[in-house]
Amino acid sequence: MRCEDVVKTYPSATGRVRALRGVTATFPANALVAVAGPSGSGKSSLLRLIAGMDRPTSGSVEVEGRAIARASSHRRRRLRRYTVGYVFQRPSDNFLPHLTVGEHLSRVARDGHVHEVVAELGIADRVDHLPGELSGGEQQRAAFAQALVSGARVIVADEPTAELDTASADGVLGAIRSLRERGVTFVLATHDATVMRAADVLLRLDHGEVVEPRRSASGAGTIAAPGPILAADAPTVARVESVSKTYHRGIDLVHAVEDVSFEVFEGEMVGLVGRSGSGKTTLLNLVAGWEHADRGRIDLPGDRLGDAADGPPRWTDVAVVPQKLGLLEELTVRENVAHAAKLGGSLDDHVDRIDELLEAFGLTQLAERRPSETSVGEQQRTALARALLLRPRLLIADEPSGHQDRGWAEKVFAALRSACDGGTACLVATHDEGARTSFDRMLPMRDGRISAER
Repeated sequence: MRCEDVVKTYPSATGRVRALRGVTATFPANALVAVAGPSGSGKSSLLRLIAGMDRPTSGSVEVEGRAIARASSHRRRRLRRYTVGYVFQRPSDNFLPHLTVGEHLSRVARDGHVHEVVAELGIADRVDHLPGELSGGEQQRAAFAQALVSGARVIVADEPTAELDTASADGVLGAIRSLRERGVTFVLATHDATVMRAADVLLRLDHGEVVEPRRSASGAGTIAAPGPILAADAPTVARVESVSKTYHRGIDLVHAVEDVSFEVFEGEMVGLVGRSGSGKTTLLNLVAGWEHADRGRIDLPGDRLGDAADGPPRWTDVAVVPQKLGLLEELTVRENVAHAAKLGGSLDDHVDRIDELLEAFGLTQLAERRPSETSVGEQQRTALARALLLRPRLLIADEPSGHQDRGWAEKVFAALRSACDGGTACLVATHDEGARTSFDRMLPMRDGRISAER
């Protein structure tokens, strides 16, 4: 594949967004190419052009010697059906909700390697389930399986390991290595240092321009050390006692959370770690009051979260950064950040803090754009700024650095640490290995249970 002098500009409600600025790059056959760069650097736009999902504003794009920049919609659909497989950045976007994983795979499979691929990706026991019954990480692996079994000679994936734990990500990379040896070319947009190290070619973008096309090299960073040890008399902010949650899945009963107990103290950052599907997101939803436990009790001092009669907790009590972010598309970035203060009637009191958060998370220049006019990483930072605005007693964050490069991941956890220093308790689910040194405590989770704290 080859792109030459490619420019991509998007019209938007707030003006024109120039995503790519004269990109020229070659993607060798039978190779793994990692496209890296900060959020908003143009990675996703470049991948969509290669897959024929968009046309460039100017410049040329060739795939296997065929020019696709001005190809008809029919030709570009055939390209995606037979030549280029695409994995979307948001896992749920890869599926039709009423079809099981197995039904998705059977409709695109063109060889006999379905069982081998799903086993290697660790989802062999999930093929009879609907996408909505899978965790975010399991959905991502299933989406990758779709592309792998389609027989496509080029697979383009937008941050395919962003929501995967280390073991699952290693499984994806192992499948890539195996298929690369059989003649498949991979182009992955990524912030993951492990993917960059595994790549044959590393293409770096910044503000829509190629800044450093070169052979792959590692670029891992570290997260700042944790803050001071908590005082022995720090008050309890959240208490979880013998909580269990089960779901009916057909005739099966899934034990998503089973007999979990722990406390989170004022000013403490607690990391909830474990593989995809271990129950982390369900547990966070229970603590947030978004779901109700079958058994057990969840308390905040002065507020009973587990009692539906009390209503949902206030933003000043509990703020949440979910994996799906929950931004309001009709509002601008600034309006989304300000939303909690506006609901509480305190917007005028928080104007300066809104400006501070926008600046701290690199959103000032994007403040008047809609979320759809920004990258997923920028949307994730918008959701975090919204959660921090009212300095909540408890902040719950589900993979808050999942779509950030290493530099922004460090800033995300530095912001969470700063919130802890101000008295906020943070409960964070993450796969980010570099983030582990940021936590005061870690709660390892497996099969719905928490093992010994670390």
